[in-house]
Amino acid sequence: MAEAEKATKQIGELLKEKGLINDSQIELALQDQKVTRERVGEILERLGFISQYDIATTIADQDGRKYVDVDQKRPAHETLRLFNLNGCLTNKFLPYFHDDKVVFVATYSDDVEGVMKIISRATGLKPQVRQGEKSKIINAIQYYYYFLENPVETLIQKEIQLLAADRDGVRSLDSFVVHLLQLAVKARASDVHIRPMDKSISVAFRVDGVMRAQFALPLTFKRLISTLKMKASMDIAEQRLPQDGSFSETILNNQFDFRVSSTVCPYGENLVLRLLPAKGDFMGMRQLGVFEEDLELLTQIFNEPFGIVLLTGPTGSGKTTTLYAAVRRLNLTEKNILTVENPIEYRIPLIRQTQINIKAGYTFANAIRFFLRHDPDVILVGEIRDPETAQTAVSASETGHLVLSTLHTNTAFGAIPRLRSLGIPNFMLADSLVGVVSQRLVRKICPGCKEEYTPTPDELAYLKDTEILSLWRGRGCEHCHQSGYMGRTLIYEILRSNREIKGMIGRDVDVETMEQAALKDGFRTIFDNAVRKVKLGQTTVKEVIRVLGH
Repeated sequence: MAEAEKATKQIGELLKEKGLINDSQIELALQDQKVTRERVGEILERLGFISQYDIATTIADQDGRKYVDVDQKRPAHETLRLFNLNGCLTNKFLPYFHDDKVVFVATYSDDVEGVMKIISRATGLKPQVRQGEKSKIINAIQYYYYFLENPVETLIQKEIQLLAADRDGVRSLDSFVVHLLQLAVKARASDVHIRPMDKSISVAFRVDGVMRAQFALPLTFKRLISTLKMKASMDIAEQRLPQDGSFSETILNNQFDFRVSSTVCPYGENLVLRLLPAKGDFMGMRQLGVFEEDLELLTQIFNEPFGIVLLTGPTGSGKTTTLYAAVRRLNLTEKNILTVENPIEYRIPLIRQTQINIKAGYTFANAIRFFLRHDPDVILVGEIRDPETAQTAVSASETGHLVLSTLHTNTAFGAIPRLRSLGIPNFMLADSLVGVVSQRLVRKICPGCKEEYTPTPDELAYLKDTEILSLWRGRGCEHCHQSGYMGRTLIYEILRSNREIKGMIGRDVDVETMEQAALKDGFRTIFDNAVRKVKLGQTTVKEVIRVLGH
């Protein structure tokens, strides 16, 4: 017990030295420990002060090991079969690569030497140990070993054959639905699309922002729509109007919330299921893909005592995730932070989070008015899309509060005319606007099939750099489903509203002139940062064109 406390204290000191926590956060964790009896590190993580990534990288630095993101690894079946599910869970490691001499594993164990001995005895191979996050490793162990023994693609095809042969429609679709949802989780899908066509039903997944057709079903499977609507508490008799519903499902010991939406098309009802993990993993700015030199600028923007900060971009561009990554960098022990969201995606115990309820009259605008009676320092508004919310948010920012929100515009400078169109006068906008971050998500090159190649003249012309000799791309492999991509990273631009920009806003200067002035002052566009990530081998020209256009 004493050794465990000592190890926790050492890690806490290192976290403090890295600037990830401070004395007031440690003090609050110690107070909470008297009630919960948890370890201090666990409390710091639960309260949102640090992430498992922070812990893993700190331990790796302390012990001289490398950090590994197991989400970017796809172990071969032969590597997994060196061990078994229970052995990996008990000893806290995931094997992800081996050859005839060494085996690479990710672990979160405190007893790394013991893990190495177990691996050596079991395989006769030399272990190469890397540090990883606890939840990621546990999820990966359950995920890979389950699908190793249960090839869900094969199970789905068997179910399709059995259901197709069931002419009377007496066989339940429950098993098929379970396998379908498991396949979606395995594919890392954010959405499942069930699309009736003239002679078949298409099932497609959205993975890393791109639609991917999975398989087709015979028209006799139209009752799948009714099954899912019932599961989501929707009216199966109503087939003329769009509907919304939801349900929860536990998949591989993790709970997922599914938001279901239907719309009526010529060939029948189209259904979309959005997958939302009930417990989202917090990501820091570095994990999201923010360059090191931009971290200080973002810290300054989000630590202003009052004003309004906006995250802009299209739906699904990760605005909320970035917003919470920024909020977690604030000193949560010294600030009273209130949020109104739709829905609450990330839960942080120290933040007072609320969710809109239209039927009860609890809207974004009403919430801001209520919050002003709760002595707030920071107010987070899920989205600004109407004049009432915009005007209430700006008014709150002018009364000594920092207001954080999202807005649908294509560029950082586009937020200015957008707020003007929502009825914000130039003098108020100039006085209140602190900064705008505009962002998109681009797919990252799959590390398993990454290869170097000579860029084409058209690619060099697009990048506006004829001196580039080589770039990177994904060849396509089974781990990335032949796409060449795995996971996503941010491309972004950051507008800091300085004295010159404020003056231009107040004088109603056009956006183009403001952008030219900002460029002279060091402003980097979203395209500039995208090109930089192409040159670093993180993404491809083709992917940047897909997201930003020609």
